[in-house]
Amino acid sequence: MKLLITGAGGMLGQDIVSVFKDAGWEVVATDREELDITDRMDVLSFVRNLSPDLIINTAAYNFVDNVEDPQMYPIAYAVNAEGPRNLAEAANDIGVRFVHYSTDYVFAGDKPDGYCEQDQPAPISKYGETKLAGERFVENVGGDYLICRLSKIFGRPGASEHCKESFVALMLRLAAEKPELKIVHEEVGSPTYTPDVAVRTFEMIKNNVEPGIYHVVNDGDGVTWYEFAEEVFDLAGVTTPRVPVSSAEFPKPAARPKFAALNNTKLAPLRSRREALQEFIDLLDRG
Repeated sequence: MKLLITGAGGMLGQDIVSVFKDAGWEVVATDREELDITDRMDVLSFVRNLSPDLIINTAAYNFVDNVEDPQMYPIAYAVNAEGPRNLAEAANDIGVRFVHYSTDYVFAGDKPDGYCEQDQPAPISKYGETKLAGERFVENVGGDYLICRLSKIFGRPGASEHCKESFVALMLRLAAEKPELKIVHEEVGSPTYTPDVAVRTFEMIKNNVEPGIYHVVNDGDGVTWYEFAEEVFDLAGVTTPRVPVSSAEFPKPAARPKFAALNNTKLAPLRSRREALQEFIDLLDRG
């Protein structure tokens, strides 16, 4: 079996590559140097020539605040909306399954109890708009697709030069460098470990789940950034003083959903967040 994966050098992409290779798949791993997903004709030609059995898209433009810039918005839209559409069309063209990843930022963030797959999206940022447009394009293309919404992912840093440091690694680094930390006590979400997403993706393919939208997050109550940092520091034994603050302390161009935890109603949740977090912290400790 042959897998074509885009965005393979990213945090999630590298874990997808690892899981499918370990399962015996032939993995064709691409980043934008090998395949520009925003170029429709290039995508269609590449896929026809390769003839994969599965296409997974982990490519995304996720610099949330940059997308508010009118000059950057078209770039983000091309990657987050037009790219998934092109890949969905290519998958449909050769009759194979397409997997795409979205985000909790498609929601307004006004549900303290969290969102299920059937809830109506209403993004409040330009980034969220581009990700929702990508979802809509994939749905409109139709065929055999899976859209997996994720939230606040953490894992090993990606190899791509544009990859961001995960919140967990950032907090541990800052705790070692600073005498005190101020951490935003807002933006409730469902932090999720990328290796667990990769395993669940493989299981979804193996079990041939029905096409549609799925929430894929680790089990655990929704947490603010401050609450998540407290979990990290508790497991890592960090004693650096920290103070919860409002988002006004760190003003940013893009609005963030206040309450956007993702609830699993179609699949069982991934393992507990605390267990996944401990595994990642142990990995960081080993270097």
